[in-house]
Amino acid sequence: MTSIFIRTIIIYVVLNIMLKIMGKRQIGELEVNELVSTLLISEIGALPISDTDIPLLPSVIPILFIASAEVIISVIKNKSPIIKRAVEGEPTYIIYKGRLRQHTLAENRISINELLTEMRTQGIGNLEDIRYAILEQNGKLSFLLESDSPNISKTLVIDTKPDLENLKESGLNMEWLNKKLTEHKVKLSDVFLMTVNEAGEVSIIKKEK
Repeated sequence: MTSIFIRTIIIYVVLNIMLKIMGKRQIGELEVNELVSTLLISEIGALPISDTDIPLLPSVIPILFIASAEVIISVIKNKSPIIKRAVEGEPTYIIYKGRLRQHTLAENRISINELLTEMRTQGIGNLEDIRYAILEQNGKLSFLLESDSPNISKTLVIDTKPDLENLKESGLNMEWLNKKLTEHKVKLSDVFLMTVNEAGEVSIIKKEK
């Protein structure tokens, strides 16, 4: 009994430290890769508690490895929009400018009843009231209403790295991007976040020194 108690405390402390290093998020907010890592760490951590014949060290090492890998991947993907998109996927429009994309519902295996249920839980009664419905990377649905600001911003630069895919989707290119940076008297290497909305209005946040 004493051995199980000590093992439980050690694993509890290790898991708390590792999960805090990986980042503070609720289960429902985790990306797919983060959820997989969390489930693996929890499963590995439970083994030496339920079976005292399993040494602690062989269980702690995989936990350290998974947590370290998750942190490294997180740093890399935040530096590269391409890797971030490959690892996390990207938000998907279920409703775009008021038009329901039925093929997108089918591709993501979301029934119209599920969409309507999610609308009601967020206090939305009519489909016609929605300008955008976005399936986020973590699987949650976000709604922007027609009564809200009609503009939705697209990310063009994240931490000095241009998002070429979003530029293309917005009908823009690097020449336009560089022109806007020149107008705002900002260098690309100084940009932490740059967005543009449907009205063509640009927002730029500079990197902190």
